[in-house]
Amino acid sequence: MAEYRIDDLAREAGTTTRNVRVYQDSGLLPRPQRRGRVAIYTDRHLRQLRAITRLLSEGFTLKHIMKFLTGLQPGQNLVDVLDLSDLEELVTAPWSRPEPRTMALAELEERLGQLDAAMVRQLIGQGVVAATADENVYAVTDVRLIDDFAALVSRGMPLAIVLKTTASVDKKLDAAAREMTRGGHREVVRQRGAGWLPTNESELAWAADLVDTMRRAARRLAHASLDRAFDEAVRAELHEYQAAGKAQTGSETADEREPDGDATPDGPRRAHDKRTKPR
Repeated sequence: MAEYRIDDLAREAGTTTRNVRVYQDSGLLPRPQRRGRVAIYTDRHLRQLRAITRLLSEGFTLKHIMKFLTGLQPGQNLVDVLDLSDLEELVTAPWSRPEPRTMALAELEERLGQLDAAMVRQLIGQGVVAATADENVYAVTDVRLIDDFAALVSRGMPLAIVLKTTASVDKKLDAAAREMTRGGHREVVRQRGAGWLPTNESELAWAADLVDTMRRAARRLAHASLDRAFDEAVRAELHEYQAAGKAQTGSETADEREPDGDATPDGPRRAHDKRTKPR
């Protein structure tokens, strides 16, 4: 069995010695053997450390990992430790990594312009901010979204239009996400049968891996499809805008060329001939 010192272990697992010590102190990683003042780690430590690193990189929480690695007692299987609520939390752990922040109303208005009560309700309704126990202080779901909205507002786009547009996009993305989720559900039923629930660590790992892989595929597909669709939409909008501009310019030019006078039955307008006929 291979043996490692802490710096070798961290290097093999692709992490840092500080993280190794943190995982030890939190109970995620077993304590090493001691040979005098030297800490000795084994392949078991390396496998467990790699598992911790992988699970963290894929969005699992320390709470879940703690249950995976330390919750099992002799004779128990994983479902004795992870109840259904834990399983639900595991497979529905947020994929996004928002940057939440608390902001006063004055700070929001500094970025987004004046916010009346109706606009604040709209921001809350769309999940951009949430009320707190303090009056005129709000929990911002993701400060980067506020920054993006502020950038559009600074370019002359009213916040009301920004929110209306993003709400419409959200609805379409919600529908796309539900379609991907239904595809995953159908695949679980196809492979495992209706009403299936994992009964051991291997089955739970299979379910989590399927969800994670579908999320990754859906995210890449959404980004690629949105970029492609946005490029096409911009070209189409630009074409319509230019066509409308040319039509308007042509109409104005025709009006400018049109002289005063009466139209003859068989030709364009002609000015009245004011010359008198000779006697």
